[in-house]
Amino acid sequence: MDKRKVKKEIESWIFSILGAILIAGLVNSKVFAKVQVQQSSMENTLFTNQQLIVDKLSYNFVEPKKGDIIIFHENKEKGTIAEDTLEMVDNIISKFNNNKTDIEEDDRLIKRVIGVPGDEVDIKDGYLYLNGKKLEETYANGETISREFKLPIKIPENKLFVLGDNRMVSKDSRMFGLVDYKQVEGKAIYRVYPFNHVGKVK
Repeated sequence: MDKRKVKKEIESWIFSILGAILIAGLVNSKVFAKVQVQQSSMENTLFTNQQLIVDKLSYNFVEPKKGDIIIFHENKEKGTIAEDTLEMVDNIISKFNNNKTDIEEDDRLIKRVIGVPGDEVDIKDGYLYLNGKKLEETYANGETISREFKLPIKIPENKLFVLGDNRMVSKDSRMFGLVDYKQVEGKAIYRVYPFNHVGKVK
């Protein structure tokens, strides 16, 4: 084979590899992340092993809304730019080692936002009440029972009340309390796997 053709082919492979690394970096960056569900607490909305795209940028400009499905850190605030950069590099390396970026691989959880600042949340007789009105929750799976967290509660500034859709098994605000905005990593916006369930997350 001509040496020039060999050189061009090698260069093409190099550019392809670099492109893959850049794409992986974008997917797991300050803008987007791809995560895999490893919990049953959001059934029947999300199921174990489904893969989601997370929007990590929007909440820098707008506040989370009721009904948003969010990924957040249970025990810590989201990282600084330097920490996120190191995490991004680690994620890229993990991809080439066939490791997965899983929810609940660390301290991340995925839940639905029920109450935002100014809302009053209560649970009575197996039903959820928001600002004194019983919510009609078509997405909820199972009876909603109150647990350790004292209700009713008025949601203060920069806090969220979150629940899993699978109410009987979900570890959520009924157990660990309110979620601070600073804990929120992003909003789940799109399901990319399995292919027969590709579409918006809602």
